[in-house]
Order: sequence, then structure tokens, then C-alpha cells
Amino acid sequence: MILSIHLPFFYRDNNLPPILSAITAATIIISLLLHELAHIATVKACGGQVKKLRIRLLGTTAWVKGLEKLDPWRQYATYLAGPAVNATIAAVAWGRPGFWQNVFIYNLVLCIFNLLPIFPLDGGRLVQLFLGNRIGILRANRLLLKSGLAIGTVLMGLGVVQAVLYPWNVTLLCAGVYVRRKNKQLPTQLYWEFIQAMKAKLRRNLRVIELNLPKNMPATKAVEYLRWNVYAHIKTANSLMISERELLAIVYPFMHLTHRPQDNENPLPKF
Repeated sequence: MILSIHLPFFYRDNNLPPILSAITAATIIISLLLHELAHIATVKACGGQVKKLRIRLLGTTAWVKGLEKLDPWRQYATYLAGPAVNATIAAVAWGRPGFWQNVFIYNLVLCIFNLLPIFPLDGGRLVQLFLGNRIGILRANRLLLKSGLAIGTVLMGLGVVQAVLYPWNVTLLCAGVYVRRKNKQLPTQLYWEFIQAMKAKLRRNLRVIELNLPKNMPATKAVEYLRWNVYAHIKTANSLMISERELLAIVYPFMHLTHRPQDNENPLPKF
């Protein structure tokens, strides 16, 4: 979102009179709002709740509640709704003359930028869902945070080059700073999102799988392999099966689940 909101201010189209440039900038801001409203409408239609909507100079952000309780397809639809609106606006503006050319470019850029596979963008959330169901939620989060910091650094480097070649255009530099800052702030939020998702998952009717992990893996590492939409049974080193609920109760006792380790039980079993 930061990319499109800066373009009207750091890029001047000399072929457009000031009034049309102002209209173009207003249209881009409206496109940002429509992007976020599409997320809100979709999550509410799918059964989630919107806690608040924040509108700032660098973009708009919506906080939703209950997203972890939705099935995978509804979650995918929620994250895809915003970019889909911008793609639709770009399609409507495509081929039209005048300021519509800028509307097309800005909405296309906004759609593509938000689909980049990094946090906190929609594309990052889509990849988080996909990878979380294959390699584990916490492992997917760690991979995406590392890639987000790396891509943010690359964007900052490209932004410096852009600012030299096109004076006053610091779009990519701002985007890089934004991505790096958000990826540094996200670990705590992602941790609590994982806890809430695990609590919600225990109340859903999910397919049960047997999770085969490397031998002698501690419980604190085993939880990294838990997934979004399957319920796992994990085999311990002594060939006993432990449920996902029991594993979570051992590693995260504050979740107040049913299982508690006994006095003679190793609180962090090996798998």
C-alpha cells in the first residue's frame, strides 16, 4: 500500500494539468480504501469480525478477529479480496486516455506489490497459509520473516538508485523501510496469532494425521511442525503417541488445556 500512496506525490506527469493530477491522487487514495474495504466485506461475509480500520499517510490497515476460525478457502478469499479489487480497477482503466492511464498503473502496482510473498502484505499471508499447511506454521513464519527483511533491504537499495535517477522519487526506499520495520515488529504478533489459531483449531472437526518427526527432537521444536488445518498425533522416542493438545499443554501451559505433566513425567519429551 505504501508504494501506491507515495506515487502521486513523488511522480509528476507533465502532460496532466494540476487539477487532473489532484484527481488522480484522490483516485489512488480511494483505490486504497476500496482495497481495505474489500478485505473487510469478505471477512465479515465469511464469519469473521473487524475490530478497527486505521487510515494513515502510509496506507490503510484493518484488524480482524476470528480469522483463525475460518476454513482455508475463506482465509484465502479474505487475503485475495484486496488485490482483486485493484486488479478490477486496473482492468476498467486499461486502454483509456488521460488520467485513466495513471489510475491503471497505480492500481496495477498496488495489486502486484500487495501480492509479494512477504509480511505484512497480502501475498505474505497467502504464502503463510500455504507453507503453514506443509512445513508447519512457526517454520513458515520464520522463513517469511527472514525473506521479508532481505527483500526490504533490496528495496531500500533499489530506492537509493531510484532517488538518484529520478530525483524526489523515494517510493522504493519508503517501501523498503516499511517492509523491514514491519518484519522486525511482527514476531510477537505472529506468536500470539499462532496461540489463538491452535486454540481455535482444537474446537474444529479436522482431519487427523500422524506426524513423523526427527528422532530426539525436543517438544519446543516439535510444535514448529504443527499446521493450520490438520490435527496431529506425534510419535515419541519410546514409540508412544502424544496428541497435539497434549503437546501444546506441555510447551504452553498458560493455554490451560486438559493435559498436565505428572511429577514423574519429563515436561519436555523427546520425539
